[in-house]
Amino acid sequence: MTSGNKVQCLAEALEQRILAAEWVPGNRLPAQQRLMAEFGVARTTLREALGLLQERGVLRTQHGSGSYVNNLFEASFLPPLNQLSMTDPQAQVAVLEMRQVLEGEAAFYACLRATDVELAAIDEEYQRMLARAASLPVLERAKADLTFHMLIAEASHNLWVVSLSQLLYSKMFNTIFAALSGGMLEQAGNMEAVENQHRDIHTAILKRDANGAKQAAQIHAWHTALMCQQLRRNKED
Repeated sequence: MTSGNKVQCLAEALEQRILAAEWVPGNRLPAQQRLMAEFGVARTTLREALGLLQERGVLRTQHGSGSYVNNLFEASFLPPLNQLSMTDPQAQVAVLEMRQVLEGEAAFYACLRATDVELAAIDEEYQRMLARAASLPVLERAKADLTFHMLIAEASHNLWVVSLSQLLYSKMFNTIFAALSGGMLEQAGNMEAVENQHRDIHTAILKRDANGAKQAAQIHAWHTALMCQQLRRNKED
């Protein structure tokens, strides 16, 4: 096999890992020494393969830090998402409906595909979120909520789910923050409801109950949508 063929084959092998969501957008690739040992290649071959993936937009390099996976959907989906005004009620409803679909499927496949390490990370984040919920500022509570759901998305090992979840959450953060800071959690038992929903998602995922996790995640997303709609009505009154 020629040097050029080795580089191309290695680039394709690395790309397959990314397409299989073994390394998800934002992840740093393993150290070069580890990749060289795993694939049995020289440093020059590895660097040329990484260079090919950078040219394709699959990877980016941070000097002194390493190679990171790009969100392959960003160029196609983010521009139209950025055209949406998240103050527009119809846009808010559409995004929150999409959240129901994504979070339901993410939870379903996380139950089927998550490693034990990933389940432990989800459990750890849930316990951290639970312990700090009352003491956290509203902004940090909103971040903790999205971190919990993003860990579930990553555990689905579906590149589409992970990539679209990242883009959706980047647009949704202000909406969730507005619901929290608008006092919606303190109204009519919303705080208790959200905590119960997170508990149901967490419990089902740890049991690897795919259907139960999907249903719990969809109920949670639906309830969040209701809170945001109520917040909008309150502002209109």
